[in-house]
Amino acid sequence: MATTSMDLSSNIMDLPCEVFADILTRLPLKHVHQLQTVSKLWLTNISTPHFKILYNMKSMTRPRALVVQESDETYSASGLGPTSRIITISTMDLVSDNIKIQRDHLSFKIVGREYSFRVSSNLIIFQHKVCNLMTREIINLPNNSSYPSFCFDVAYIPSTNTYKIVHLFRCNKIVGTRGVLEIGFESIILRDGGPIPTSWQSVARKEYFSYLIDATCVDGVMYWLVRMMEGTHIISMESENEEFLTISCPKGDDHTLFGQGQLADLNGKLCLAYYSKELSRMSLFLLKDRTTHQTWVKEYDINLSGMGDWVRIVGYVPLEGNNGDILINGKTPFRYNIKEKRGRKLQKSNVNYTCLYYDRCFTLERTRLPLPAVERLRVRDLPSKTTSKCEIL
Repeated sequence: MATTSMDLSSNIMDLPCEVFADILTRLPLKHVHQLQTVSKLWLTNISTPHFKILYNMKSMTRPRALVVQESDETYSASGLGPTSRIITISTMDLVSDNIKIQRDHLSFKIVGREYSFRVSSNLIIFQHKVCNLMTREIINLPNNSSYPSFCFDVAYIPSTNTYKIVHLFRCNKIVGTRGVLEIGFESIILRDGGPIPTSWQSVARKEYFSYLIDATCVDGVMYWLVRMMEGTHIISMESENEEFLTISCPKGDDHTLFGQGQLADLNGKLCLAYYSKELSRMSLFLLKDRTTHQTWVKEYDINLSGMGDWVRIVGYVPLEGNNGDILINGKTPFRYNIKEKRGRKLQKSNVNYTCLYYDRCFTLERTRLPLPAVERLRVRDLPSKTTSKCEIL
């Protein structure tokens, strides 16, 4: 006798709850969404906060690369840079060295010679707007401080399946005569399914620096690499309790031939990387103790010959056991294996790896505004003042 889909559904639901959940957490999120339509019971089980948190934590072991491609550039008669272009954001599997772009992409038409958008923790931040790449939702952020905006950064908190967006803004005064800015902070929390906050919450903290070099989030802690006249240091903020620390950069290495540095999340550790195009080498320091001794350890010294002038760490790709690859973007994509301590160049392509991307059970609102319904947005060039127009195709 043939087995019906209802019989199959019933048989699966006879499994212990933890086994059933474990099976579903191994599937791509688009398949999990499809399985919600099998029955009300399936919908109920998949929609629980417990399952969503479990799925999101499992997905951290199977990241994809977020890639950005530019096409269809148009130029003015003066030829001073493109006046418009199409920006396509896609994802790419990292299970092999073969570059295969997924078709789950978004396309943006950018009008203007200069543009920027902030991609952080799976969200795209526009001027007062946030886009959820997985669900293609877009929402308006509440009106922020009356002070000039400096930048937006995002932290994802796995234990509660929430996002915290932190807005850095420039206060009215410049401290002293050396171009040091007074920076204020405010935040909002985005919860699964909403509601969307109507106002920003002030953070009782001011920081002072000349400019921001880089930023990242590691295990719910936000980090900003900033420059002062006397050098660089790192500002950290716990996303849940909003406690701040100032962290000194590694000492003892001669960084005169290296760039300003960049921050990255390497397997749950804060990484500060310095790259020298003269030496074709990248030095990676990991922060072992953030709160007490602030101990930095130089873990890797990677030869990157032929990678070009612009090189950035994309992130850490877990493999079997305690092994993993560090994914690096440059003239040619590069994967460095931490166990073998050697790297390999990947197939050359025209893609620009921006960051790692994770399937995540999260919706901004219970009723969402589809991206194609939004006709025009204005995108702020973060952190500069330049703005340009954007159409979502």
